[in-house]
Amino acid sequence: MKKNRLTDRMKRSMGILSLAMVPFLTSCLDDDEARIDPVPEAYVSFYHGAPNLSSLQIEVDNRRYNTNTFDYSTYFDYGRFYTGERNFSFKLGNAANSLMDTLVEFEADKAYSFFISEEADGFLPVIVEDEIESPAQGKALIRLINLSPDAPEVSLLMGEDEEEVFENQAYRAIAASTGVIPGSPGSESYWTFYTQGGS
Repeated sequence: MKKNRLTDRMKRSMGILSLAMVPFLTSCLDDDEARIDPVPEAYVSFYHGAPNLSSLQIEVDNRRYNTNTFDYSTYFDYGRFYTGERNFSFKLGNAANSLMDTLVEFEADKAYSFFISEEADGFLPVIVEDEIESPAQGKALIRLINLSPDAPEVSLLMGEDEEEVFENQAYRAIAASTGVIPGSPGSESYWTFYTQGGS
């Protein structure tokens, strides 16, 4: 008889313990689900194409972005950015005053490029939404942007046969990406690129 009473008490205790654990398990599951929700991101690269402009400091929402120097002909590969409106400020070196501020809106899972180009009284960033695509098998993707303010329209020729890849590219115009066969120096498929002014 005592054994039966003890068993009944244990069953009731286990039932209470199980009920008490349900909210705890539920709260843990909610926390886990919150942690695995992906944060929307955009991807942004920067290229310095202004020869008369010294090293630039990039600030995003009043926070410094680049720790490395950003000089003419250097670039920063794609970095992750929060989506929505982001305020960009460009400064010379460690100067306090901004040369230019611009507000840019990023969308999730999209890629963007900033090309720094010259103006008569400063510079202008050319902002492009990039195509996210993989090249066809056995090919590499290239594109052309003319950042030479004093040059005529530019064409891009490739290889010994001077195959024309891009034609009469105006200043700040950006060509769509096109696929080419990659090569390596010394191989038969090695490509040499030439530029020529348009008429």
